[in-house]
Amino acid sequence: MSTRSNIAIEDPKTKKVKVIYVHSDGYPYGIGSILMDHYHKREVAELLFNQGDASYLGDTLDECSFYGRDWDRKEDPAKVYRDEWMYMHDMRGDMHIEYIYIFKDNRWHVSTQKMYTTKDGYDGGKFWYHTKFEPLALNKEYIKHNGKHEKHAEVKMISGLTKMLTKNFGQDNITVQSFTQGLPKKSN
Repeated sequence: MSTRSNIAIEDPKTKKVKVIYVHSDGYPYGIGSILMDHYHKREVAELLFNQGDASYLGDTLDECSFYGRDWDRKEDPAKVYRDEWMYMHDMRGDMHIEYIYIFKDNRWHVSTQKMYTTKDGYDGGKFWYHTKFEPLALNKEYIKHNGKHEKHAEVKMISGLTKMLTKNFGQDNITVQSFTQGLPKKSN
């Protein structure tokens, strides 16, 4: 129901790569636009990796929804890989992460998940892979939809489902992702 993504940052000296998971709005004109518009400088982009995995990103760190900080979950810290190759090697065959963003060479790049099918493959013969990274500013989806997409569309949709379930099922314990932009964050 969500477009899952990973965002990463490469250390220009050591080439080590830090990675966090972001659950919603992972397409280039969602998270991609947020990264390009608000986290386009290294010192600001680096701050995203201090909180661990996120439900969604916002225009500022306070507007982001981090699982550890905002959901009272045990923090999943950023994973660190020796370099970009080791990280992408670890991602081989992953069918859940549709987009991967990496900040390197002072700009954001994106890798898109693709799928192909073989005629003689077991269980439908589906294989997933990620494309080589390209500058996000040159990505066709980013260019086509830039400035035309409602921010946090998936998060708002899920929040609407929460309201509907709560209305129809009353006192049942219902826990789903919610959209809390503009509401104060809990401080830990």
